[in-house]
Amino acid sequence: MKFFFYPRLALTNIKKNGKIYLPYLITSTFTVAMFYMMHSLSVNGGYIDMEVGRTMLPYIMNLGTWVVMIFSVIFLFYINSFLIKRRKKEVALYNILGMEKKHIMIMMFCETLLTSIFSLIIGILFGVVLSRLLFLFLVHLAGLNTSLSFVVPIDSIHFTIALYIPIFFASYLFNIIQIKIANPVELLRGSQAGEREPKTKWILTLVGLVALGGGYYIAQTIEDPVEAMLLFFVAVILVIVGTYCLFTAGSITLLKILKKNRRFYYQTRHFTSVSQMIYRMKQNAIGLASICILCTCILVMLSSTVSLYISVQDSSNMIVNEQLLIGFLPEDGNSIVSETQIEKTIRMSLEEMDEQGIQVKTIVHRRIYGMAGDYQNHELNVGGYENETYTHISAMDLDEFNRAYGKNETLKDNEILIACNFDDISDSIQINGKSFQIKQSVDEDYFLNQAYDNIEKDMTIVFSSEDVLKNSVFTEDYYIDSPIDLISIDLKDIEMSNTAMTILSKHLSQNHGIVTTQSQYAIQQEYITIFGSLFFLGIFLGILFLMAAILIMYYKQLSEGYEDQKRYEIMQNVGMSQREVKQSIRSQVLIFFFMPLVVACIHMGFAFKMIVKMFSFLVMSKMSLFVWCTIISIIILIIIYSIVYSLTARTYYRIVKAG
Repeated sequence: MKFFFYPRLALTNIKKNGKIYLPYLITSTFTVAMFYMMHSLSVNGGYIDMEVGRTMLPYIMNLGTWVVMIFSVIFLFYINSFLIKRRKKEVALYNILGMEKKHIMIMMFCETLLTSIFSLIIGILFGVVLSRLLFLFLVHLAGLNTSLSFVVPIDSIHFTIALYIPIFFASYLFNIIQIKIANPVELLRGSQAGEREPKTKWILTLVGLVALGGGYYIAQTIEDPVEAMLLFFVAVILVIVGTYCLFTAGSITLLKILKKNRRFYYQTRHFTSVSQMIYRMKQNAIGLASICILCTCILVMLSSTVSLYISVQDSSNMIVNEQLLIGFLPEDGNSIVSETQIEKTIRMSLEEMDEQGIQVKTIVHRRIYGMAGDYQNHELNVGGYENETYTHISAMDLDEFNRAYGKNETLKDNEILIACNFDDISDSIQINGKSFQIKQSVDEDYFLNQAYDNIEKDMTIVFSSEDVLKNSVFTEDYYIDSPIDLISIDLKDIEMSNTAMTILSKHLSQNHGIVTTQSQYAIQQEYITIFGSLFFLGIFLGILFLMAAILIMYYKQLSEGYEDQKRYEIMQNVGMSQREVKQSIRSQVLIFFFMPLVVACIHMGFAFKMIVKMFSFLVMSKMSLFVWCTIISIIILIIIYSIVYSLTARTYYRIVKAG
């Protein structure tokens, strides 16, 4: 045979089978482009001249690269199984007409080579063109206003080729193994072979119920945010296992229940669809479960990343409530710096800020003692560290409170002023066994330490004098030598925060102390980078998973359409009208087409609490935001899903009608 015979034959086969090869080529090309873009973004992230502390972007993009890599291996193999099933009849005809299996393997190698070269070249070119646009979009979402450089990383091209060539070659090996071990008659029937009516699989059903129940139980009973993060992937694996088991076994059970229902089953539009699906439910179930898992991933990623991105301001406020928070603590071996000296230092800082055009709206300087304790049942034990009752305590005397906040309050020795971020408080409180009456609750800016106020108890107490304070909260085992000076500042222009912080830190450090700084603006910018990157990754992977779900739906309808073609032809020959055919097709598609979406929404409902707990370190102070993001994500997915349903049902009907 001539050298170019097999390549020409391979090209002819690809053109002839365009209906099944075109989606495969689009998918493989799109997957190659997505991987290249994600890998190039992870590499280009290293070229971004970012400020100190904003280095999470490359790591997040790296995570996305691994997800796309794993997804590519699984998904391309999955789609290849549809292709080889449709090609079996054609391959069998070649074999019967005299072409040896080794020649068929050469022909299929040429097909694989052509599709692989096309996917890699077009995919990488498409990725290179779009990478620039995606890079700018990522920079915008991440709020990176620094100097940028964009390159086309050669390493990304090499890595993409090195990854996908083995995937395509492994798919080819899988195909020729099936051809090698099968005889022509089996191959001829390979695309039409149905299954015997399956038995109800009670063991598989039980495994599915236990796995799904276990995943749901973990999601609903978890209370600790750290534990939620550790157990999240355990719950995910259990839900995935349970979904596949229950779709495989539960769908068969459902079909048999429908079959036993005479009023439902013995109708023209239901009889054909139910009787056909029950014989090939194993293959159906795997596809439906895959669609369900992909839809769940889309909902979780979009709802959570959108919520985080929108809540950047809330998240930064949870870390520090003021724009600038400066803490000053004398170094070991040094005496406490006087309040007069601190006030002088602040005045010098304000003068320098004014010279640089930094306008201060509010400044509050107070001296406090920071402590840890246990609070429960209206009793506070200073020095305790129990996790569930741990409370962060700030304490000051009355003179300091009146000076810092411009008040003129009076207190008896057994009276206190208090503020806390929880409701378990009454008219009195026991502090280390001593009883104090709560004169009033204080509602002043920068009085209560509000850091992480959704997961940590915070309490600020004002005592009548410094002696009462020390005698009440300090013991022989728990004593703090030096108080902390806290300086809270709000500026007219928050973007000047870094400059103002540098000035304050410079002057305070001259007092030989340890200076700690927190900037709401810096934290907000860092959160924009992290949450913006996660939002970008959520959109990116959401599109990838949506494409996968759509393609599985398409190939599922395509494969079943060809399988049902002869059956519907026979039914029409014995009297079934075109209208009844359409009704039967609509019934078949509707029975199980929307089941993955419904189950995905149920999964999302059970995962809701666990996701909230996981992100409680960062945001979720506004539960309604996450609820609305979830609802909107579901609505968008339903709309897209319905459009895909309409298109695939039409494709299915055209195939059946062509028979």
